[in-house]
Amino acid sequence: MADFSLHIIGAPQAGKSAVFDALTSTPQGPHFATRSGTRIGSVKVPDQRLAALRDMYNPKKYVPAEISFADLDSHQGDTKKAAATEFMSQADALVLVVQGFGEMDYDGNKVDTLGQFETFVIESTVTDMEKVERRFHRAEKEKFKGSMFSDAEKHLLEKCQKLLEAERPLREMEWSEDDRKLLAGYQFVSRKPIILVANVGEDGLDGAALKDLEEAAGKQGIEVLRFCATLEAEIAQLPLEEQQSFLQDYGLENPARDRLIQTAYRMMDLISFFTVGEDEVRAWTIRRGTNAQAAAGKIHSDIERGFIRAEVVPYDTLLEAGAMSKCRDAGTLRLEGKEYIVHDGEVVHYRFSV
Repeated sequence: MADFSLHIIGAPQAGKSAVFDALTSTPQGPHFATRSGTRIGSVKVPDQRLAALRDMYNPKKYVPAEISFADLDSHQGDTKKAAATEFMSQADALVLVVQGFGEMDYDGNKVDTLGQFETFVIESTVTDMEKVERRFHRAEKEKFKGSMFSDAEKHLLEKCQKLLEAERPLREMEWSEDDRKLLAGYQFVSRKPIILVANVGEDGLDGAALKDLEEAAGKQGIEVLRFCATLEAEIAQLPLEEQQSFLQDYGLENPARDRLIQTAYRMMDLISFFTVGEDEVRAWTIRRGTNAQAAAGKIHSDIERGFIRAEVVPYDTLLEAGAMSKCRDAGTLRLEGKEYIVHDGEVVHYRFSV
């Protein structure tokens, strides 16, 4: 099962399916399945730290973190908007593809990457506003049945309503952990983290035509990635030993998949911690700021419930020492309690009792 899902959206003919192909193609061919009209592909997260630990332990099982990408096929008729809204609501984050190639868009108008981005922002706030209004309407009906939502939820939805009425996305607001829990069931689209992909031609990789888009997105804390999706898909299908030279020819350090994954971790404020042993070396994905007990729940609920302590060491310290026992002897293996904040790249061994 993937650690998180990125759903790819965009205007017709912006190239979202080509971006999906670039992200899921391999030298062995495309790597995806189609379910209910949606293409879904899973990708292992490249992590040199985890690979080094694998080489050290030579485990029976090696499990990198995993991301799923989803691309919704076109829907026609009255179901189109509902299907698109449901598709976006189910994502952990959205990859918004805007057309940055050619001169005309699908409507025959001049290509306007900034306009495509601004249109999505407005449409997502309208979608969320409709959700809020439906919830208040339902609450009025439930009131006469003696069932009401809490004052905290009502107050929070009123804050959302005020922001949305100003055509501002909900991700602009700072939310407490309690707020996040109350909002989780609503799956607001404008609260989703966004990665903005400008699908450009080979002559647009320098980004000269994207300054306005990058400035506007930057004000919302959104990064813009420049892809030539058709080129990236072709490179992804080459043998691995040939890919790097082709990337360098176009001034690219890493393939599209790696660049987008790195951006996703930043935008979603995610980190990785590792568990190691002869049986398994594995990466676990958590939100930055997660404490040791909550992080244990990613592995198994029994470990979280029966938490005693966590033995923690940075991965590079472990690699240098050569064994956990040597870290323990050297005093670099720390014992931490349930409130300890797990950091990126730490190796954690849990002691627990159920």
